[in-house]
Amino acid sequence: MGNFKGIIKIGFLVCTMLMGFSAMANADVNQLDVGVVNDANPFGEENFIGNWKYSAENVPYEYARGILFISKKEGSLKVLVALPGGERKADDVKVKDNTLTFSLNLEGQLVSVSITVEGDKISGKASSEDGIFKLSGERRLDPE
Repeated sequence: MGNFKGIIKIGFLVCTMLMGFSAMANADVNQLDVGVVNDANPFGEENFIGNWKYSAENVPYEYARGILFISKKEGSLKVLVALPGGERKADDVKVKDNTLTFSLNLEGQLVSVSITVEGDKISGKASSEDGIFKLSGERRLDPE
């Protein structure tokens, strides 16, 4: 009978260890799953693509409102800014850390722009020799 109790104790110990290892392995898998879930919805260029009505604060009238046409052609983003005085093509278009940046040449002055998107809204800033100006806007939904 003493031998039988020893075998049961060893069997119980082995089962407990196996269940512990199984629980640890399962916890590792769940941690891996959480990491993958967090990365499953990356923020990228696609969120910026579209047409955006914008307004800028404390700037000359001709630059206060316009439309940003953001598209992806030949593997890179293109930005065209439509202003009352005509269209301007943006340079150095990049997306980094959920922010789209580009530069414009307006009447010989370089203007740097950075915007972020949240749903169908944009916000950001433009900076030039004259200062930093807030931008805001929303996605323009054209009829099909």
